[in-house]
Amino acid sequence: MSVDEGASPAPVVLDASVLIEAARGDGEIMTLIQGYDAEGRPLLIPVLAVTAAALDTRSEDAEAILYGLERLASSVIVPVQDAEQALALAAVTARTGLDPYDAHAAVIADAEICPILTLDAAKWQEHARDLDEPLHFVEIAEPDGA
Repeated sequence: MSVDEGASPAPVVLDASVLIEAARGDGEIMTLIQGYDAEGRPLLIPVLAVTAAALDTRSEDAEAILYGLERLASSVIVPVQDAEQALALAAVTARTGLDPYDAHAAVIADAEICPILTLDAAKWQEHARDLDEPLHFVEIAEPDGA
């Protein structure tokens, strides 16, 4: 048995910016997500970030991609499950000024103690200190060098 056997990679939360680019069919983002899935890294996908991506893209192809992300072996769609979580989401939204889509990612990252994968580090830097515990995030390069 190898030393690494049984150790699972730390999860990441996909924010709305990443899901929007995935839904638009960006190959680099999809390759990154598929790579994380292949290594067994849990991909925590906020249901509200999926909503943001669906609103941004509004196409059958985008919907198929979003459904496909849900089917990845390591993906976990994270809903707002009850009033307690809805109130926590409202508190983070009010405290940070983030939209509800990204506030949901922040709530998940805070609860799971894991980083947010984003294309917009500046947004997260602005709000990272607005909470009792700092948010951690990983910025990926803009797709296609944009």
